[in-house]
Amino acid sequence: MSIEFGSVEFDDQHVAATISIDKKVYSKPAVLRACYWFGKDLYFHVNEQDELLQVTVGLRVPSPTLDQPKVRKIDDWLPEIYDALLDSQLRVEIQAETAGVRELIVAKAFAESGILEDPPPGTFQDPVAEGDTESRGLVRIATKSAE
Repeated sequence: MSIEFGSVEFDDQHVAATISIDKKVYSKPAVLRACYWFGKDLYFHVNEQDELLQVTVGLRVPSPTLDQPKVRKIDDWLPEIYDALLDSQLRVEIQAETAGVRELIVAKAFAESGILEDPPPGTFQDPVAEGDTESRGLVRIATKSAE
């Protein structure tokens, strides 16, 4: 099975490839995170241009050695690299979308534990638990009443 990847150029020995990545699709932090996870087996060089990130990927061990008798070709790494790019970009976007909720949870936890000298600004009222005077904890278990 052969998979074609657009905007990939290989060197003469086929041990390195340069991938052109559109900055509108993948952010620089996502690309750097994806590169980091392959650091044991591959080396990376990231060059930033106007609308593209040029990522040069090379094999750390280009030919078989006693420690690594079977070396994967650079072509075999490309699907994993593209999967990692997608995964990293989704994580960056989810992190940005949920930042406010995470900050609120941490602030509420510190405020309720008494660690903070001054309470954080704003209110931490739970609209679900406003009418419930018995609920004092962070977790509330609601039960259905029999009709």
